Amino acid sequence: MPIKIECGCGQHFAFDVEPVNGQMPSAVACPACGGDATSVANEIIAQSRPIQSIPVATRVPTVVTASPARNSPGAANRIPGQVDRGQAETEAKAKVLWGDSQEEVIKYLMMQGFNAQDATEVVNAAFKERAAAVRSEGIRKIFYGIGMIIAMIAALPIVRFSFWLMAFAGVTGLTGLWKILTGTLMALAPKSEKGDINDK
Repeated sequence: MPIKIECGCGQHFAFDVEPVNGQMPSAVACPACGGDATSVANEIIAQSRPIQSIPVATRVPTVVTASPARNSPGAANRIPGQVDRGQAETEAKAKVLWGDSQEEVIKYLMMQGFNAQDATEVVNAAFKERAAAVRSEGIRKIFYGIGMIIAMIAALPIVRFSFWLMAFAGVTGLTGLWKILTGTLMALAPKSEKGDINDK
């Protein structure tokens, strides 16, 4: 049967469930605030009749529990569409590497059952990893660009008698300068880089 709930925090969520002995077979929590919605879901099941197709939305009061908030919902209380913690963190890191904003990634994790604090910590750690990777790639580009300029200078005595070879050497030098410039920007301001750094 379909269950449709509006949490006290304002989050709407719905899912299908096969009741066991007239109750939820497992616990269910609000994907935004983590509030326990099991009792409300049980009330909807109890009030439902066979002729009803969609129960009336019920408001759940926001619940603040003393249980450790750092543990993400397990399989027992994940609502349909949510993935486990490990997969959610992996997908969040991938979103960060592809250049998604911090707010977008935090919102994604909260939709997967993370509370705001845990989601923020995971995203901050992912952004630090990305910044380190961007700096490393920037330094690599700097050295690569320097190598191209050195190669161009070394080849000048050989290619000066050929227009096409001189043109090729000039392009090589300009490419080297561009790599030094972009690499310096990546090393000094990694947060300014958007998208996949391997495509730059």
